[in-house]
Amino acid sequence: MKTIVSIMISLCVLSTVNAQTKIEISDFEILNNSKWIGTLMYKNYSDGKEVTLQTTMTIYLKKNSVITEIKFPAEPKANSNNSVKIRKKGTYFGDEKVIKKEYLKNGIIKIITFYIGNDNGKKAKMYNTYLFNKNSFSITKEVEYIDSKEKLIRNKQTYKRI
Repeated sequence: MKTIVSIMISLCVLSTVNAQTKIEISDFEILNNSKWIGTLMYKNYSDGKEVTLQTTMTIYLKKNSVITEIKFPAEPKANSNNSVKIRKKGTYFGDEKVIKKEYLKNGIIKIITFYIGNDNGKKAKMYNTYLFNKNSFSITKEVEYIDSKEKLIRNKQTYKRI
């Protein structure tokens, strides 16, 4: 009997350890063919001051990718088109590892991704938090330098559907 209990506990522990947070293109379906208006806030590298820019965004889904067209009316040279593919069976969003997905009140989906990169010339852990439902969308990028335990918000995009 002890052997059976030990095996059951081991299987439960192994399944928990091997469980991975996954996303699917269907998680983003409420954003397909949508237009948004909002702001981009970012912290300047030179002086640490926050800068806020007006922006618009269009989102499309194509196969296993989320495609965004972002425009900055006051700074058209900063406009961008991006395509982020869901990869590795839903465990990666582009090059970012998906570390959390949860469903919140008001139909909000929360997805947190992680990657290691450089910020302001220093090696850092980067966290992107995506919060969205049919009416609102935001992405917050937090940076945690390798030699620190504090996170700082590097930038945040906040949108309302139009």
